[in-house]
Amino acid sequence: MTRAIILAAALLFAAACGSSEDPNPNPSPSPSRNATPRATTPASPDEGPGSVPVPWLKVIPSEENRINTSLYIALGDSLSAGVGASVYDQKGFVPLVHDALGPTFALLNLGIAGDTSTQMLREGTLDRAIIEINQRNHDDDPGNDVEVVTLEIGGNDLLDIFFDYVLTTGRCPNVEVGLQRPECVDQLRGALDRYEPNLDLILDRLREADPDLEIFLLTLYNPWSGGDPAFSGLAELSLEGDPNTPFPEGLQDVIRRQAEANGVHLVEIYPLFAGKANEYIASDKIHPNDAGYQVMAEAVLSKMRDAGAID
Repeated sequence: MTRAIILAAALLFAAACGSSEDPNPNPSPSPSRNATPRATTPASPDEGPGSVPVPWLKVIPSEENRINTSLYIALGDSLSAGVGASVYDQKGFVPLVHDALGPTFALLNLGIAGDTSTQMLREGTLDRAIIEINQRNHDDDPGNDVEVVTLEIGGNDLLDIFFDYVLTTGRCPNVEVGLQRPECVDQLRGALDRYEPNLDLILDRLREADPDLEIFLLTLYNPWSGGDPAFSGLAELSLEGDPNTPFPEGLQDVIRRQAEANGVHLVEIYPLFAGKANEYIASDKIHPNDAGYQVMAEAVLSKMRDAGAID
């Protein structure tokens, strides 16, 4: 596998997947500002390495605040779940955004650590969001609508490459070797090609539920920028592509293209983390720390204000 593919898997693992070992063993979750109870339904079954649902992070609006309470829905993976924050449901970007929206907003956090774009489509989190949008935005009460949705997904889509071609077999150990092996190039190309229609379908279904829904789609970040120079270079190639390789486009190009094609708001997280590995990345070297999540939240809120979605 190319070193680019190694990073693509590692980085996208980095940017989105959860770990089977909880880095925050005593999260002591507290009720949201709207006293919304946590879901008690079981997590979806694991479908592969790195898929670690965190059901206690689902914050479901209670029946008493459904009436005359707007809703913020977060869709995503471990970044929406808040992995890396000192307290998942308080210091991640989703709860920070929710806090800033004010007491008139309830929160439905559907971020599941380890989720891929395929799992989001098949395992119910997108369906759960669609149900809420349909029920709220098409009833007779404009005061209880789903007002904003944040979406970040894609990192775990390359986990199979990481486990099958790097850790287990070592068939694609670096850039030089990988670019000479068709199987390595084909694996990364296939993963990117599968991701784009998945993201398009996710956005299309949200648009179908409510064409006027305010959707905010986040790019990823390079967790090694300003840190390990070798890994940082691989991250740049995987995220942004290189015209001199078989990958002139990276994952970010897909995200940006789909944001424009589907008429959603693009939140550029990538440049905000440039050179900030030692400031914004948690001790796991992958997920944001509290400072990193604060930066993400501010970027989301700024885009929401610019779009007129919030005051």
